[in-house]
Amino acid sequence: MPFFDSRAALYALLALVTLVVLVGHHAVPPMDRDESRFAQASRQMQQTGDYVTVRFQDELRAKKPAGIYWLQSGFASLMGVDDIAAYRFVNVLAFLAAILMLYHMGLQLYEPRAALAASALLASGFIVLGEAHLAKTDTLLMMLALGQQWALMGLYIRAETAPDKSDGRWLWFWLTMAAGIMVKGPVLPGLAVLTVLALCVWDRRVKWVSRLRLGYGVLLVLVLCLPWAIMVSAATDGAFLNIAVKGDFLAKVQSGQESHGAPPGSYALLLGLLIWPATPLLVTVFSASRATLSVPAIRFLLAWMIPFWIMLELIPTKLPHYILPVLPALMLLLAGRVVSSVDARPPASWRGHVDLALRYVSVGLGFGFAATAVLGAMTFGGAGSRTAMLWALLTLLLATVALWFGHQWIKRRLWTPFFAFVGAALLLHVTVFSGVVPALSRLHVSRAIANQIAMMDQTPTAIAAAGYHEPSLVFHLGRDLLLVDGREAALFLVEAPGGLAIIEQRQNADFIAAAAALGLRLQAPTQIDGYNMSKGQDVEIHLYRAEMFDAKAGRE
Repeated sequence: MPFFDSRAALYALLALVTLVVLVGHHAVPPMDRDESRFAQASRQMQQTGDYVTVRFQDELRAKKPAGIYWLQSGFASLMGVDDIAAYRFVNVLAFLAAILMLYHMGLQLYEPRAALAASALLASGFIVLGEAHLAKTDTLLMMLALGQQWALMGLYIRAETAPDKSDGRWLWFWLTMAAGIMVKGPVLPGLAVLTVLALCVWDRRVKWVSRLRLGYGVLLVLVLCLPWAIMVSAATDGAFLNIAVKGDFLAKVQSGQESHGAPPGSYALLLGLLIWPATPLLVTVFSASRATLSVPAIRFLLAWMIPFWIMLELIPTKLPHYILPVLPALMLLLAGRVVSSVDARPPASWRGHVDLALRYVSVGLGFGFAATAVLGAMTFGGAGSRTAMLWALLTLLLATVALWFGHQWIKRRLWTPFFAFVGAALLLHVTVFSGVVPALSRLHVSRAIANQIAMMDQTPTAIAAAGYHEPSLVFHLGRDLLLVDGREAALFLVEAPGGLAIIEQRQNADFIAAAAALGLRLQAPTQIDGYNMSKGQDVEIHLYRAEMFDAKAGRE
């Protein structure tokens, strides 16, 4: 049996992605802003024992339901509450489960090599691999979307092939939907509704929907999700759900939230970069014949992907990871094109030549990622510039390897160079995430501050920050970090002997003036320079401590 037809190939893929993601989980510092907010809220949940309300410091965090925080805090209690990798571990399991499920889903459509191709394309994609490195909801949501849609596809196909036989997959469908609601609200119900409506319109029949057992299913979802909704409403006097619905969900639908607005078509324009190395297959993915569309599973994949994609394009708020729930469907469709490219040659026409040219160009997109890594190392390397540059040069080497095998695949149309191309691309992305990004010291200002504090002879009794209020700083220094302005920071040093004030340059003048007015004598500050990626600006941070008893003496 050829290697790529065997389960050994799948296990090798799972082992590889497990290794590379775990390396990144420990190497990459807490990132701003969402990841650090999720991790800190989960840490506080574990520390306080309050598993109903979600808070970031003392602020109610009503962005997402409690499901992701339960999982992250659970793993943190086992692996260490101060290690960011503990909060990312949920995504390791979700990532591996998605790869495994997609493989078995692919076996229902194709031969084992094509099923493996779908899993490999998903596992190596830029946006999927990037999200798998972060302690957020989106990798877990993708896995749950895959589980939900796999069950729905089984019900849909079974209605055509064995209409008289009962099917227990309806239970799995509703269970994964309920889990998805507890992780990210209405996303999975919306995906299911759009898929079912598209199939009903396409097939002009609705009888198969009865297999979903809507009454039992909705009741099951309510039983699983309502208790927490009732408890959090009671605990916050209704504020949590009000903020979640009006302040988060409706705000995203009505306008571009938090400067993340973009026009319709943005996802389509970025798709080639977001899913590379699958990009060469996009050229022909929608050129399916009528015979292909007659296959129920292919119709289902299109119904899964297209309506949800259109909805995303129409919603004003746009972030790259929003497309993750439909990427498994796209990877399965692309795997079908791999089969076509191996089994047949393009027609000797202008379309065939254009197809070939676009494929050659798209396999070379790896040089774009490598060039970005080199530029990032040169611009943000700081004290770690040599290490960052070495990693960036490795990305150039891997981009060259990917280009070689990609062109060999296009030229020879064999499975071995295809998988070698995908493997090289996966390693390229991992080198960026686990090598270049951690070495960009100017970007990791919070880590530099925390390291500087750890080297102090005397541990500060309390810490306040003025101007620089990034969530990653809260995760590094803890819930008790005070977020103030410059004048308040000076007063803090008076009231907290042995305290430390973290002052961003834009607050420095106010801090110095207030300290002088209070008669506060300051020790020579430690300066840290960097770049605040969240705000897109250079930052200059000063760490101040007061000379003991001087403030009191000044007031006498």
